[in-house]
Amino acid sequence: MFADEEWDLLRECVVEACADDYVYFAEIVSMVKDVVGGGDDLLARAGEVAGRFVAEGLTVPGELHRTGFVAWSVAPAAAAERIRREVAQMVRDGVRPTLGSVCWFVLGEAVSGGSPAE
Repeated sequence: MFADEEWDLLRECVVEACADDYVYFAEIVSMVKDVVGGGDDLLARAGEVAGRFVAEGLTVPGELHRTGFVAWSVAPAAAAERIRREVAQMVRDGVRPTLGSVCWFVLGEAVSGGSPAE
């Protein structure tokens, strides 16, 4: 779906964004558009990126509440599958992502050097 150099650039974009603040799914969509361009499959491609980075442990998905970030309490593979399912449903329904759609992301422990940053 993506060339190796596109994955590398997307990984850099996501790490940089997550190091600065919480990242929501629509931002991933924008990153994919910036790296590979738009297209009818942009949303599906962004779902693949988000799912892969969660499965790899690069990012941790969760919800943003008044008290801060709350990670999903599922294994990375299950979280990645949930993201892919929710994005596929958005594609089927013709829904565009907005602030907070699907989930929020923080850096994973291996990237952040400890617990996911809050």
